[in-house]
Amino acid sequence: MISIIIVNYNSGELLRNCVASIQKHLNQPCEIIIYDNHSDDGSLELLQSMNGDHGRIRIVRGEQNLGFAKANNRAVEYAKGFFYHFLNPDMVINPSLNADYEEILRTGKKAIFVNPLADDTGKVLKNRHLVPRVNNIIRRMLGSRRVAYWNLGASVIIHRDAFKAMGGWPEEYFMYAEDLDFFYTAFRKSIPVEYLKTPLIHIGKGVTHKIWSERERAAIIEQSFCKFYGKYHAGWEYLIIRPVQLFYILFNETGSFLLYFQTFVKTLFKTRS
Repeated sequence: MISIIIVNYNSGELLRNCVASIQKHLNQPCEIIIYDNHSDDGSLELLQSMNGDHGRIRIVRGEQNLGFAKANNRAVEYAKGFFYHFLNPDMVINPSLNADYEEILRTGKKAIFVNPLADDTGKVLKNRHLVPRVNNIIRRMLGSRRVAYWNLGASVIIHRDAFKAMGGWPEEYFMYAEDLDFFYTAFRKSIPVEYLKTPLIHIGKGVTHKIWSERERAAIIEQSFCKFYGKYHAGWEYLIIRPVQLFYILFNETGSFLLYFQTFVKTLFKTRS
């Protein structure tokens, strides 16, 4: 059995649509565990009428907003499956996921499985990124086969033994960079990552744009990114790699450059004070 784990915080109808797509399209054995980070938007109440036929939804109500990583780790304590499928509430699944589930359960590999992500028009999005460590970038440039990549945490399936070996989701992060650290840990522990064929719809910023302004969101991203390098005692890499990324933003996402540059400078002075 696969345990589908969804962390909810004021996701509204996005959560209901996500769960509805699971109930409509999945016929493989699974349970749905929703860990609620103390929502106050009525999103849980929207689910009450959906539990009748299937009886496989379990709601765990948290007393505070723990963020993504901690909430996922708490939800795992209630999971009974051999595999955990961490799924964002702004995701919509389709019937093709049944074949992926069947293959995962058949092979029982102690690995991580990642779905392609698509926007609501069906366009497949980039979901494989180079881990931004200097030595990793050098390995990539030299054509090494041992290069670390990370994927968005919107849809991640992992064998429970592999999850335990990794120590769960890294709880240092409230939001953002936890998926970067998660896949970097998998790389360092030689846990394989396999890519599935079924694209799932991801409504990007489907929840966060309702909670934070763009400036607040940028600040959280920057702080988490900085924290990643601090965790691995590589603060100097942050000073090298982040400006390069900002240079890329300048030419490819010009409208966002000033906001991210200002946030980088503020974070830099804050960490040095």
